[in-house]
Amino acid sequence: MAEAERTERIRVSYIIGSLALGGAETQLVRLVNGLDRNHFQPSIVCLTRGGELEARLAADVSVIKAVLPTASSGVIKNRAFLAAHILGTLVRGLRAQRPDIVHGYLPAAYVLGGIAAWVLRVPVIIAGRRGLTTVGDFRTSRWRALARLANRVIDVHICNSSAVRQWAVKHEGIKVAKTRVIHNGIDIPERTPRPVLPAEWATEGVKAGMVANLIPYKGHANLLRSVQRVVQRHPAFKLVLIGEGREREAIARDIQNLGIARNVVLAGHVIDASRYLPAFDFTVLASSEEGFPNALMESMASGVPVVATSVGGVTELVQDGLHGRLATFGDIHAMSEAISWMIEHPDERHQMGEAGKQRIAAEFSTRRMIDATEAVYRDLLGRSAMATASRGPARST
Repeated sequence: MAEAERTERIRVSYIIGSLALGGAETQLVRLVNGLDRNHFQPSIVCLTRGGELEARLAADVSVIKAVLPTASSGVIKNRAFLAAHILGTLVRGLRAQRPDIVHGYLPAAYVLGGIAAWVLRVPVIIAGRRGLTTVGDFRTSRWRALARLANRVIDVHICNSSAVRQWAVKHEGIKVAKTRVIHNGIDIPERTPRPVLPAEWATEGVKAGMVANLIPYKGHANLLRSVQRVVQRHPAFKLVLIGEGREREAIARDIQNLGIARNVVLAGHVIDASRYLPAFDFTVLASSEEGFPNALMESMASGVPVVATSVGGVTELVQDGLHGRLATFGDIHAMSEAISWMIEHPDERHQMGEAGKQRIAAEFSTRRMIDATEAVYRDLLGRSAMATASRGPARST
């Protein structure tokens, strides 16, 4: 039956690792909550656990969570058995939800979710690609084999930037015709009084924030060397690093060794860090790779200009000189000059912040993201119905 003739809502099951705070998880919650309930009925299956974002879900969204074995059972230490356990949870969850569409977010979710959906003959299977990852990134040959199988049965890969799509096409041989680009969505926050920063973040000079996990590809090491140059010209400049991760000790050592302890704050994990963004003069992102960074979107939505590396989907979001300043990853001099320029040009900095907010409102709203996703769902389900009608009930593999 064609989608236009359906009398029941389209059931969409989303697969994701957890609902802990994170960029992909936040985007999923925005999408699920905003789907048109006259036409769509969303539900979620978590591969491992729930998380803080469960509290933000609409009341009508059912969530199934995998109950992981205890560490003492030994199963959790064996990746093959763990994958089989999670796959079993997925199959049971999808049977209960009876979806018309399965949409997996991030590699483990769309690999296992795609295979489970194929086994259950779900009409439409979608991979949500959020970063520059490939089959080769899986640690074991079994996982890589599962990923290659999933790519054969996935109907469409929805990528959150053109950079992510190009990466998937180049490194995994995904056909362009089996991809769509739908950028992340965000809403402009309501105007509120300028937030008061914690005392240890304050400075008499210009201050910048960086919201990023303390992991290698976020580029903290290079950024700190750029800051060392910046403070020679602007000794009151302060950078607040918001986030946690395995690089914390190395970053702390760099801060001390570079002599910039008075200029850099390791703030750690901060709940709802975006609420502090309007109190910064600009934000920084120094990554070696990015799909389509939520951190920059949140900064621009708050009217705060950015300094970032020109990698991945960053250039699809930020135009150098209009919404902020861009620098080549690894070019410490270029990054220090971009930061210094921001410090030295307050009027232009303010104009960039306003331009960024306007661009977010016009091109990257949550509503725009939801509408584009709903259109893909309708298109794929319509094609699936026509294909099924032409060949009979069995799904082609």
